[in-house]
Amino acid sequence: MLANEIDKTMTSSISADKASEPSKGTYHHGELRELLMGLALARIAIDGTEKFSLRALAREANVSPTAPFRHFINKHALFAALATEGFEQLGERVTAVAQSSESVDQRLLAAAMTYIEFAQNNPVAYQLMFGAILGDFSEFEGLGAAASGAYEVLDKLLVEVVEAKQLHFDELVLGGLIWSAIHGIASLRLNFAQQDTSKKKPLELRPSQAIFAMTEDLEANLKIMIDGLLSQSS
Repeated sequence: MLANEIDKTMTSSISADKASEPSKGTYHHGELRELLMGLALARIAIDGTEKFSLRALAREANVSPTAPFRHFINKHALFAALATEGFEQLGERVTAVAQSSESVDQRLLAAAMTYIEFAQNNPVAYQLMFGAILGDFSEFEGLGAAASGAYEVLDKLLVEVVEAKQLHFDELVLGGLIWSAIHGIASLRLNFAQQDTSKKKPLELRPSQAIFAMTEDLEANLKIMIDGLLSQSS
């Protein structure tokens, strides 16, 4: 998926209540910001990021053309706000499973599943978080900290895994292996979702068949991968 063209077929994953039309153009400061972010998610899912305009968003929100600029200096600042919120939500969800009372193996598997499910349920935010649209995170206040915070939760779990399993590589290597695998799966699933399977058409391409086969029992297949990595003890 190109970094500057977020999938236009993902509208089914956007929350309907966040994308509802307002009846009046008067909002409290925080309310307008949240409204604009919700409308932006829905609009990006339909049109992508290239055609996105803050002034068009203002019309959709029924506010003055300059109102969005009180919250976001340009559209990339709005994209950064959406990505920041996404990292915060992802961090909260991974924290919940990472700090459970399950075994370390089960918690790592649950964290991987949480990541993939987040991508599936929040495709626009996911592309903004991990695509190339925003570039250098340091240009946007709070974005780098949110991204680091989300990974820090996983990093602590990886340290625990390395120690418990006495792996011959450290948590950075393990993190790279785990993250590249689950990020790849998440991205492939999003691309696969673009295909029209509503009419039960046969999947002709072997890559598509492979993705479908993998995702039929995703948790079990993820476990195979993670168990293989964790078996590499010294």
